[in-house]
Amino acid sequence: MSSIKLTVKRLYQLRDERMVTTQATARIYLGDRLVATEEISGMTESPVSKYLHAGDLTGPLRVEWDCAGIADMSVTAIERCPCCQDH
Repeated sequence: MSSIKLTVKRLYQLRDERMVTTQATARIYLGDRLVATEEISGMTESPVSKYLHAGDLTGPLRVEWDCAGIADMSVTAIERCPCCQDH
């Protein structure tokens, strides 16, 4: 089963020189076609991943995001076992 691994590498907002939680909207594209939109909130400087179910992932994946603070994200296509979700 194909899945998309969305990794949030960094997400926060600076307020009075302190890191605080923020929100981001990630848009995942397969080529030029939008395949998923994810709302993300929180704060991290350590990578956190989320897996999204997907169909045919033939073509290049990319992620774009809007965020009121600082964000860094990446996406990759992976194959996962449908019964145990292992890759």
